[in-house]
Amino acid sequence: MKKILVISNMYPTSDHLSFGIFVKNQVTALEKAGVDVEVAANTNPATGKKNTILKYTKWAWKTIVKGIKYRKSIDLTHAHYVFPSGMLSLLLKKMFGIPYIVTSHGGDIERMAKKNAKIRNWTATILQESEHIIAAGPVLAEQIEQDFGIERSKISVVSMGVNREIFVNSSQEEARQKLQLASEPFIFLFVGNVIQQKGVEELLQAFQMLKTKVARPMELMIVGSRRDENFVHSLQPLVSEDVKFINPVKQQELIQYFNACDVFVLPSHLEGFGLVALEALATDTPVIASSVGGLTSLLGEGAGHLVEPKNAMALSEEMLRAMNTSKEQYMNRQAVDHVLAIHDEKNITARCIAIYESAIKGGNGL
Repeated sequence: MKKILVISNMYPTSDHLSFGIFVKNQVTALEKAGVDVEVAANTNPATGKKNTILKYTKWAWKTIVKGIKYRKSIDLTHAHYVFPSGMLSLLLKKMFGIPYIVTSHGGDIERMAKKNAKIRNWTATILQESEHIIAAGPVLAEQIEQDFGIERSKISVVSMGVNREIFVNSSQEEARQKLQLASEPFIFLFVGNVIQQKGVEELLQAFQMLKTKVARPMELMIVGSRRDENFVHSLQPLVSEDVKFINPVKQQELIQYFNACDVFVLPSHLEGFGLVALEALATDTPVIASSVGGLTSLLGEGAGHLVEPKNAMALSEEMLRAMNTSKEQYMNRQAVDHVLAIHDEKNITARCIAIYESAIKGGNGL
């Protein structure tokens, strides 16, 4: 294997720490495994029609330039997100005959492909022309197979994996001291973009309901980007002093938040996989999440606690159950250990490399 060109419409920088961090983590793991990786990524999270056109035009041009520069040494391109990243892989295949695989993370199939007929048609073409497709979760794989008529043999279910040497459990007391948090409150933690699809509104509603049932001090910490200013403003009636919004943090600090909290909550309306829930489990943090997409398979065998999506009452009841149950009883560690072994980054990296090798040789997957 010579060089792999990773193409992604999301990639972090020092200014935008969480923007596609999962892609960077996989690139790092591949490089550690000896793969020569070149990256062509959009690092600008700006929204709005004008910003989107400008940033994607710039990214597309830089990607094509890299494709021209390395066309004789690139064995394969790996696009993260079917659209728009897969369009660039498809273009390089048409221009230089470079094969490609594409990873679907969920939003590209569940949201982007449903925006209009043109994007759906492009999505179908990208999937059909690819050498292989990686789906972040089994539900997503089924959607790709059924909605786009892709042969199941061409699809592999492979998560982004979690680095269990980095995401580790440590003392809650020490973590709270490092983050300058009080030792008394029961802390619920959410990590992700503060957008409607992540269920943040229902989480705030559930938290406020919970406060009417429990006298014990508690806090809700919401760590993530708040670029959707209109949505954030709409949440204000639900925000109280015990709700703390925190900007995206570096990975090591994020691990401290996992260890400092009592329960991690991810009430998404849709989720291709739910990597952040896996990261919470790796730090020995109990997880409550919506029964949607990849979260259903990730947590459904007892590794976490699932609730109906968009149901603040059900979420509040599960949060109350978590507060009233010891961690030892609330967590099924046998189920957690099983899930973590399956999604260990080392195993995931080995699977990715095997898919690369098969695609390069002309196979359609494993």
